[in-house]
Amino acid sequence: MSDHDSSILILKLKQKIKDLHNKIKFLKLEKKVNDLYTRIKSMDIDFKKVLAVFMIVVMIGLSYTAYKVNEINTRAFAVSLDGEQIGIVRTEEEALNIMENIKNDLSATYSADCVLDKELSFEPTHAKDDEVTKNEVLKNTIKSNIDFLVAGYTISIDGKSIGTVKSETDAKFIIDSIKEPYTTNVEGELKEVKILEHLEIKKDEVPLNTLTTPTDLTELIKVGTEEIKTHIVEVGESFWTIAMMYDTTVDDLIEANPDKNPEKLQIGDEVKLVVPSSMLTVATIEKVEYTKDTEYETIVEESDSMYKNQQKVKVEGQKGESHIVSNQVKHNGILVEEEIINEEVIKKPVDELVVKGTKEIPKTMATGIFMMPTRGRFTSGYGSRWGRMHRGIDIAASTGTPIYAADGGTVTFSGWQGTYGYMVEIDHGNGYKTRYAHCSKLIVSKGTKVYKGQHIANVGNTGRSTGPHLHLEVLKNGVHVNPSKYVN
Repeated sequence: MSDHDSSILILKLKQKIKDLHNKIKFLKLEKKVNDLYTRIKSMDIDFKKVLAVFMIVVMIGLSYTAYKVNEINTRAFAVSLDGEQIGIVRTEEEALNIMENIKNDLSATYSADCVLDKELSFEPTHAKDDEVTKNEVLKNTIKSNIDFLVAGYTISIDGKSIGTVKSETDAKFIIDSIKEPYTTNVEGELKEVKILEHLEIKKDEVPLNTLTTPTDLTELIKVGTEEIKTHIVEVGESFWTIAMMYDTTVDDLIEANPDKNPEKLQIGDEVKLVVPSSMLTVATIEKVEYTKDTEYETIVEESDSMYKNQQKVKVEGQKGESHIVSNQVKHNGILVEEEIINEEVIKKPVDELVVKGTKEIPKTMATGIFMMPTRGRFTSGYGSRWGRMHRGIDIAASTGTPIYAADGGTVTFSGWQGTYGYMVEIDHGNGYKTRYAHCSKLIVSKGTKVYKGQHIANVGNTGRSTGPHLHLEVLKNGVHVNPSKYVN
C-alpha cells in the first residue's frame, strides 16, 4: 500500500470515530433523562412540582441537544493543497475521494500508474451549506494546481540512468532481448551467462514524457551513444574509395558492416561508417568441441640459379588435424579467452620445403606490387558509368604531371590509341598488364624495358576526355580488373 493510500484510510477512520463519539454522548443524555423520570414516579412526593422540575430538565437537555445537532450540521473542514486553502468540505473523505478519482482518471488516460505531486491537508472549522465548496469546483481547482508523475522502472548501468519503461516486465524483457542473440544457437554447451556492468532495475516516479518504449530503449542500449553515419553506394564505388572519402580504413568499414561482402557492393547499398558499441557486455562461457587444423612449418633452401623474387615449392606442406575440447569466454559473441581442456592429435602436419633464389633482380623485372603511377585527385572508379563500362580508374592532375611505371616490365605499346588518346601499355611478364591513357607526352617507346617508378609519360587531355587526368587500367591474364584492388 502506498503512503497516499495509507493517509486516506487513516483519515476515514478518524471521521468514523468522531461520528461515533457524538452519537454516544447523545445516547448517554437520553438515558439520564429516562432514569430520572423513573425515579420520580417511584417516590411519594408532589408529582406536579416534580413534573415541573422534570420539564425544566428536559428543556435544558433538548436545548443542549439542539446545540449539538446544530454543531454537527455546521461542522466542516478547510481543505488545503500544499498549505494553500482551496475550499471547504463537510468531511475529509469527500476531498480524499476527489483526489483519488483524479489520480484514477489520469492513470486510465495515460495507461500508467500516476502519482500526484501534491497532498491535501485539513483544518476543522464550521460553515453554512452555502459556504461549502461544491465537489465539481473542488475537483477543477485541484486539477488546475497539480502536476503528476508516472510510476515506471528505470534501467541503470554502472550508476547511470539509461531510460524508464512502464513496467518491470518491460525492463526485464529488454535485458533478455539483449542477452538472447548470445544465448541461443550457441556452438556448444552454455555454462554461464552474465552482464559485466553493474545493472540495476528500480521502481521510479518520472514525468510522463520521459517514459520510453521497450523497443527504443533496447536499440539505445545495443547501439550505445555514438552517432552512426551512413553512406549510400554509388556507381563504381568500393570500400577502398569510400574509405578515402571519409578518412577511414577498409578494415574499419569491414568491421562496421559485417553483413556486407566487400567484393559485391551494390549500387544503393547502405554502408555504416561507425562501429556500434553496446552499453552492456554479455559474457558467456561455452564448452565446445571442434576439429582444428595444425599449421605446418616451412623450411627454406637457397638457390643461386633463381632471382631473389623467385621461389618454388619443392615439397608441399600439409596441415595436421587435432580434436579440441575447450571452454570459450565470449563478450557479446566475440571470443576473448579460451581454456583448452583436452587436445588430441588426429593427424600430424607435413613440413613444406621451399627453394628461394639468391640472384640479384634486374631493375626492369616486375616486383608483383603496383605503385600509384601519379599524384592527383581520385575522380572516377571502376564499373558502370553513364550507361557503359568504365574499365579503369581516373586520377585528375595538371597537364604535364609525370606518370611513372606502376611496376617493372616491357613497353608493348606507345602511341595514339583512338578514344584513349596517347597511351602507354606495359607487360609486366607475370600475367599482368597496365595501361596509361590520355597522356600529353610519351617518354618511352615500344620494346623499352622499364623499371618500377620510371618516368614513362605525362598527364594530358587527349582522346575522349573531359579534362586533364590519368586513366589507369590493369589487366590480369587479358581480363580487366579493378585497379583499386591492386594499386597502393
